Amino acid sequence: MNYMNTSVANIHTDYYFNTSSFSNKSFVNTKIVNFISESNKRAIETLKSYAALDNNWDGYEALKPSNISIKKAISFILTLQEYNIDVYFVAPTPDGDILVETKSFDANLEFEFSSNSPDIIIASQDGELKSETELNDTTLVSYLRWLICPNGDCPPNL
Repeated sequence: MNYMNTSVANIHTDYYFNTSSFSNKSFVNTKIVNFISESNKRAIETLKSYAALDNNWDGYEALKPSNISIKKAISFILTLQEYNIDVYFVAPTPDGDILVETKSFDANLEFEFSSNSPDIIIASQDGELKSETELNDTTLVSYLRWLICPNGDCPPNL
């Protein structure tokens, strides 16, 4: 029987297989990864550290973050790097999922990665919820466009 290797110990930033449901890309552009921002490097290292958490890590019965969620979040951060977007915040959730947040001025996007349910994206502006939907290739691009250029005047490669 084949088992999926879900360990985060062997994650390298030169080549990383994208296991997330939001992209069909097999490998992240290595030129981009070699120039990963310090903010995104710190976020990836923080995510890797979550693999050492145990159940009840918060004292309120929180589940240990799944390795699949951690891998998906790391892969996602490498995808964000391709758009020169820095991660603002990462955290485990009580359900064993991983939260990744980006922001620009008064707008922010939260991405929640799960091992057993669809990944989601939540958009808010000025602290007010604007939208929540399932994360996929289409929603990823449209929400990133909203974050980067809310007036619709986006660069042609976005």
